[in-house]
Amino acid sequence: MAFISATCEPLRIWSRLEPRAREVDFAGTLAAKIADPMFMLGRQWQFGEFAGTDAGSAIFATLARQISPVVVPGAGPDDGVDSVTEGLPISFPLIVRARLGRTLLSRLDTAVIASGVDPDDYDPRVYREIFYRFFGPLDTEPVDPIAVARDRTAQRAARARHALRGRCVDGVRVYEFTPPDLTVAMFPAEFAAALPSGQADLVRDVLLAYRAWFASTYPQPAPGIDPNGSHWEGDQLEYAVSGEARGGGTRTELSAAEHQGGHLDWYSFDQGATRSETAAETAADAAAGATIDVRTVIPVPAEYPGMPKPRWWQFEDAAVDLGKLSADATDAARIVVSEFALLYSNDWFTIIGRQPVGSVAELQGVIVTDTFGWRTLVKPTVEPAGSDWTRWDAFSLAPRPSGAAQAPLPQHLYLPQTLPQISDGEPLEQVVLVRDETADMVWAIEQRIPDGLHGSRDAAEASRRMRQQLDPNADTTGTITDPTEGTGVARLRYILQTEVAENWIPFIPVHLPGQSRAIQLQRGTMRRTIGPDDTLIRPVTSILRSGIDDEDNRLAPYYVHEEEVPRSGVQIRGLMRRARRYDGTPVVWHARRVTSGRGEARSGLAFDRIVG
Repeated sequence: MAFISATCEPLRIWSRLEPRAREVDFAGTLAAKIADPMFMLGRQWQFGEFAGTDAGSAIFATLARQISPVVVPGAGPDDGVDSVTEGLPISFPLIVRARLGRTLLSRLDTAVIASGVDPDDYDPRVYREIFYRFFGPLDTEPVDPIAVARDRTAQRAARARHALRGRCVDGVRVYEFTPPDLTVAMFPAEFAAALPSGQADLVRDVLLAYRAWFASTYPQPAPGIDPNGSHWEGDQLEYAVSGEARGGGTRTELSAAEHQGGHLDWYSFDQGATRSETAAETAADAAAGATIDVRTVIPVPAEYPGMPKPRWWQFEDAAVDLGKLSADATDAARIVVSEFALLYSNDWFTIIGRQPVGSVAELQGVIVTDTFGWRTLVKPTVEPAGSDWTRWDAFSLAPRPSGAAQAPLPQHLYLPQTLPQISDGEPLEQVVLVRDETADMVWAIEQRIPDGLHGSRDAAEASRRMRQQLDPNADTTGTITDPTEGTGVARLRYILQTEVAENWIPFIPVHLPGQSRAIQLQRGTMRRTIGPDDTLIRPVTSILRSGIDDEDNRLAPYYVHEEEVPRSGVQIRGLMRRARRYDGTPVVWHARRVTSGRGEARSGLAFDRIVG
């Protein structure tokens, strides 16, 4: 196939020459039949396999890279950026607190026996009675009518609370009681007097070791963007984290401003502002700053399944049929992939180089040495695309779209220090924000709420049970019973406002401060029409309880940007995640994940209705 181009500015025309076969059936040609050795030699000559070229094969490749470490505030040398970014305050249910207390008692038993005490003379019930008395759960029976009704809707949690009262140790209470510099003199007088003689120092050491293990396994977020100390931005329903690439006398900000939870990778980050280091920062980075890495490796041909073979008598992988890859004129990505796979695949080499995680590697140059000893400097085919939407490049961070314009970084690769093999638990909380066009409102529907043990339960079912507890005579099926039915008398009933389930939390539009057109969504409150007078319905999930204390008192309003709730809605899930750090220690954190919703919903909220 040949291409002939003719230029006539400003009009450019191409003429394409295509060979035409005399026969329609290509079965004989595709069979590639052979006759004798001379035929095979002729075939090789026909495909140019006997023609030599004055070109050598690549045998060595020398890479020069500047590797700059990326420092994320709050992340240690073995921590993952994802656990630091997603970590939220953990609400430990009673069952988990009891298990943590059992871990403490097991550590205490091991330490006592290791201290030289005869196992036959050791009675573990002594320490258990002491810790049960001083560090038992503080869960008391609810007194408020609303709290009593809510407690009755979760019978399993109530039975567990009754069963564990006085029979377990609250591991979270022990952690909160133990300061990092705990001494025997800090023990409460009654607690110190109850300990066996000469065991106070041993108990102190066990408490300090338990505190270190607890803080490492269940890290609580440090002070950050959110008032709770996490990187979660509740008004935008996303995470925001940033770090700095240090080295070369400059510091470049790398920010992930719109992370919605889940896998965190290089494409989650954008390039921010670049500034010069101060003298103090340069001195501090002298030991852990940027390094120049120069190494020589052997390049190997790039291979992948179904790749066309360079010789006629070689067979490709039949499991991959690249000929069936269909692409329209607008599918630029598919066209590029198919063109590379079918035309240029044999011309590429792979150069393997190791890069430490949590760093940015800037490729400064590649020198390829061939079999004749010639050295060729390989330069980038294109400059970094940066923020130019008409250009693109792979694995490069784009400058942040907001703020001052930044020059794109040279050819580079960022490997964030994320944790491998993260295990996700079942959602403990699930909320979906939907638009109700009939009521002209936005609702936050709680779909899953914590069950008080170590799982979740259906929020709609909990709402129905709550209504039954507050009004045993209420009809939860939605059927209106007419007491005059069959008497021939028609009765009408006026309803000021229809009822909405308690797991539907309203968000009402309010004006932004100082603006008359732009709006945002503010969490509202519905009043209960049954049960105690003048009670407000508060959300149960921590996703919606920002600014509400444990007594259901509103301390601060909660806003959500109006553009964060599209017509399709948005779903937020709260779950626990577990992984191992790079030093092998486990870490557990509470995270949220934001995904698209499933469309609009209808609450049935209406005013001034006549029913009968």
